[in-house]
Amino acid sequence: MFKKIIFSLFLISYVAESQNVVKGTFTGVNENKWVILYQLKGVNQNYIANADVVSGKFSFNIPENTPKGMYRLTYDIENSGFVDILYNNESVEVEFDPNNQVETLKIIASEENKLYYNYLNEIEVMRQKLDAIQLSFFRTDDEKQKESLKADYSSAYELFKNVQTKFETASVGKLANHFIKANQKYYAPTIINTPQEYLNSERQHFFDFINFNDNELRNAVFINQKIIEYVFYLSQSDDAQVQTVLYKNAVIDVLQKIGENNALASEVSATLMLAFTQIQNVTLVDFMLESIYKKLPKEFIDEALVVEVESKMKLSIGKIAPDFSWEQNGKQQKLSDINVSDTYILVFWSTTCSHCLVEVPELYEYTKNNKNIHVIAVSLENDELGFKVYSEKFTKWTNVLGLEKWQNNIAKQYNITSTPTYFVLDASKRIIAKPDHIQDVKAFLLENSSPK
Repeated sequence: MFKKIIFSLFLISYVAESQNVVKGTFTGVNENKWVILYQLKGVNQNYIANADVVSGKFSFNIPENTPKGMYRLTYDIENSGFVDILYNNESVEVEFDPNNQVETLKIIASEENKLYYNYLNEIEVMRQKLDAIQLSFFRTDDEKQKESLKADYSSAYELFKNVQTKFETASVGKLANHFIKANQKYYAPTIINTPQEYLNSERQHFFDFINFNDNELRNAVFINQKIIEYVFYLSQSDDAQVQTVLYKNAVIDVLQKIGENNALASEVSATLMLAFTQIQNVTLVDFMLESIYKKLPKEFIDEALVVEVESKMKLSIGKIAPDFSWEQNGKQQKLSDINVSDTYILVFWSTTCSHCLVEVPELYEYTKNNKNIHVIAVSLENDELGFKVYSEKFTKWTNVLGLEKWQNNIAKQYNITSTPTYFVLDASKRIIAKPDHIQDVKAFLLENSSPK
């Protein structure tokens, strides 16, 4: 019986010790109270668990059969503070200063992560050296110095290739191998003569080492990150129209690389569509939505995402203002039916708003004698009293009463959360500006219209 008890205690101890953990220590000054562990899956971060930080330390017990892949330790959401780790059925321990994570990160435990982060550190040194030599070559006109730089580049290139080969060989059979191979950056074997040739080479070879069908890369959001880098940072222009063309061409390049992989095309299209939504680029969002995303097989289309994107973009500059109707003198009126001017100002205001009572009368005085500008003033009220007083003063405007204030259907249609809110529309009711204040309205009208 005694032997059975001893054996049971030993077995319990063994099971407890064999469970993998992910833990870490904050060095330096630390104000972080918690750490969240996410699994990086496709374009998503899937929540796994959260842990309190006690005396600068945190720890997660990792359940058996936890899938291998890339995970994210997030310690500062507001400032995008996180550390990505590889998990492949072994415990992971990290140590870093949260105020200088990039330079202070140490992998205390986990052969996968030691190998991967050693690779990242060593290869970055090689890249910086090659880039510095290449840049010096572009900057000099001295032929003797150019010959010397060519020799330096050749030597650095060989070292670079050796480092890459060393880590690829050392990581064979490991999860890290997928990322080490895909993280390569193409460098020409010999120095490139002109900046334009260099940029052309960057674009041409950007995806040389990425296997778009590698599920380990897809699940780690690695591919999506590389695509974002290619689309948004590799081609830049100060001209907005040129930049839009560059973005569009980059998207087409990416989708050609992906080929017939509809699952990845869906993920990538969703990522890029949301990115273009953030910068309110109507042309590109419409292109992504109508020409790419909606043309995927139905099982790869997220209808909720489509609704979300369309909702976010409906009030963007370049979109036709959402139509609405109201009753006036017993008749139904519609925004789209108004056809009296070249420029319209749609203003949402309230007689109970102190800022409105300053800005809106000023706007009336500024526009009342301008035949090229017509104002549609939607007054968000709880009752009709204030609206009647001011609509009798603003006789040259179209005055719309919006009862129930913030719950008014027109206000909700335009996502109104504060007053006054301005939209400037062209003759076809397309949104051409969204000024913040009366002075911004005046400045825009002065620059873009010809008052008479």
